[in-house]
Amino acid sequence: MLKMEKPYEFKQELRQIHKKDRRDYALRPTGDELVLRDGIQILLPDYENEVIMTAATDFMDYLRVSMQLSSGIGTNHDSCHQSIKVLLCQELGDASGYMGHRITVGDDGIILEGYDDRGVAQGFYMLEDLMNLRKAPFLKKETLQRKALFSPRITHSPMGPFEYTDEALSIIAHHGFDAVELWIKEPNQTLVGYQDFNQICDRARKYGIDVYAEIYMNHTAHPDDLGAQNFYDRMYGELFEKCPGIKGITFLGEAAHFCSRDPKVLQRSNPKDITSNIPIGKIKAGWWPCCDYPKLISMIQKAVHKFKPDADIIFCTYNWGFQPEEERIKLIEALPEGISLLATWDMFHMFKVGEVTEYIADYSLQFVGPGEYFRGEAIAAKKKGMRLYSISNTSGRTWDFGVIPYEPMPYQWIKRYKAILKAREEWGLCGLVENIHYGFHPSFIVELEKWAFFTEVKPIEHILEKLLARDYGAENLAIVDRAMQIWSEAIKHCIPTNEDQYGTLRIGPSYPFWTTELNPPKIPSPPQAFWGNTIYHAKYTTHHDLMSSLPGVRLFAEIEEFSKLRDLLLEGIEVLKTIERPNDKLKKLINLGEFMYRTAVTTVHYKEFYVLLSKLQIAGTRANAALILDKLEGILHKEQRNVEETIPLVQCDSRLGWEPSMDYTTNEECLRWKLKQIEAELTYRIPMMRKSNDV
Repeated sequence: MLKMEKPYEFKQELRQIHKKDRRDYALRPTGDELVLRDGIQILLPDYENEVIMTAATDFMDYLRVSMQLSSGIGTNHDSCHQSIKVLLCQELGDASGYMGHRITVGDDGIILEGYDDRGVAQGFYMLEDLMNLRKAPFLKKETLQRKALFSPRITHSPMGPFEYTDEALSIIAHHGFDAVELWIKEPNQTLVGYQDFNQICDRARKYGIDVYAEIYMNHTAHPDDLGAQNFYDRMYGELFEKCPGIKGITFLGEAAHFCSRDPKVLQRSNPKDITSNIPIGKIKAGWWPCCDYPKLISMIQKAVHKFKPDADIIFCTYNWGFQPEEERIKLIEALPEGISLLATWDMFHMFKVGEVTEYIADYSLQFVGPGEYFRGEAIAAKKKGMRLYSISNTSGRTWDFGVIPYEPMPYQWIKRYKAILKAREEWGLCGLVENIHYGFHPSFIVELEKWAFFTEVKPIEHILEKLLARDYGAENLAIVDRAMQIWSEAIKHCIPTNEDQYGTLRIGPSYPFWTTELNPPKIPSPPQAFWGNTIYHAKYTTHHDLMSSLPGVRLFAEIEEFSKLRDLLLEGIEVLKTIERPNDKLKKLINLGEFMYRTAVTTVHYKEFYVLLSKLQIAGTRANAALILDKLEGILHKEQRNVEETIPLVQCDSRLGWEPSMDYTTNEECLRWKLKQIEAELTYRIPMMRKSNDV
């Protein structure tokens, strides 16, 4: 049995950068391996470079904590019997490039050459990775050469919204990311309150990490207005004047609240979609590729470059996938030179499920990608010569399961990694936004991604095999791999609809089952939560658009698909449970699988519940209504049992049920609230409807 965990206990584990008990003393080196010994010296080119010094000190801690070895730091002028000699060198052959490193393991020691200081740091982390896989301080005598394939690789903190502690930054650097992001309202003000941006930049720099800012400011001056340039000089100039360490900014339409004068969008004089109380069919500027965005971006670029000429200005097209491609491409072609384009990887992709049409409503692993939306904009960016980035969601998380640490579907992730690499070759994709506010959590999936996004040392499938053997036991590899294949197939049946990604998929089995037609209450939200319970719907809400079939048509296909997801998740769990002596990591993997399974059960239950509620509105006869009420009551009882079965799962893993912007939505407290909610339906609401049916 896994031990019980208190809320937020997972953060304590995250603060321990290097894990204890990595070393297996039963292992013996082979003849072609170097054995690192007590007292090994790390010889640096100098003590002044803070990135190299930070990484070297970190490696000393790794050797002590994970491998039970002592070590020291000296300079390249020192002499000793066994050493790791660190050099900066830009003639590294295939490793020549950003974050490049060449590691030569010889008979008496190691030479670590870095193309730059970040390359040295990644070289140290590579040594850790190799010894972790080997479970011993044994390194094969060979030469390895690697360099980064993407930059920036922007991520968010695994600790919480914009919580960039030293521990968080160290975790981020170890996993190969080189940038973090703040969502800001003004200098030193994020969406969650005051943060000292300069302090964050200073600390991040030690770990070889850049800081970007996504702008949540009201762009109320139109470029044609008198004094507009001065307005944006103040808005953006103040940011870079006060916080010169910020690497770049991201401009996002929905966050900018731009007062566009494009005739196709709502105007400042009529900010609501009505005239004489009649809808006029127009939308806000953040959801349309407005013709005057290029003028605005030119002004912003001019304002930023006054203070930081090399700032990376990123223009994000996230919201416009519903709009005609020709309008989006026209906008991209009109953007000023020197802008980076950020397009989403998978969203808006349309696909068939039987006879109905569905589309990727928001970030999902269900579809490997890229979608047509990304493809069209990528072609336009290449033609224009723009730097091309993507919101790729490649670090183990999507909205498919909103409150789990990672999605253990490695074969589907590998397919996405390979598609990302192909996009790099075909369209010049060079930067990745790895996740949004839900961040990432250390896992074998994120480690797998790191191997994929540096130049290849070994085939990625081979690395997966090594990671699974390391974490779950070499003797269990075949069984675990089989379960991972099943789960990688399962995720293909998770249909990412708006209804579900803002419902059961986002928060899991704590999602309430209301029969009332009124706007019902939600799970009580913790006071410290960023968005809390405001980013999911209180009850199942159908979504109509031109990219998918009508909800009443596709709903039944979705029930069938989610039932397949549920059954395949259960099949994978049953495969894993055949292992007779699982270690704690394997127990936690099974626990995670069961939580995903329970979420799929809730999703199927709620869709069936919604169908019955809809039928109840037109039951036609009292007999039909009575039968429907019986079925509704039956689903409530089944869901009650499902919630009860979920409680032990979250008791054993404090990371389950938590998401940075919502905090806890599905811990024990929230699940017991759900049980009370179901009990209220069974005790009051269903009997009341039965009584009404008899009147």
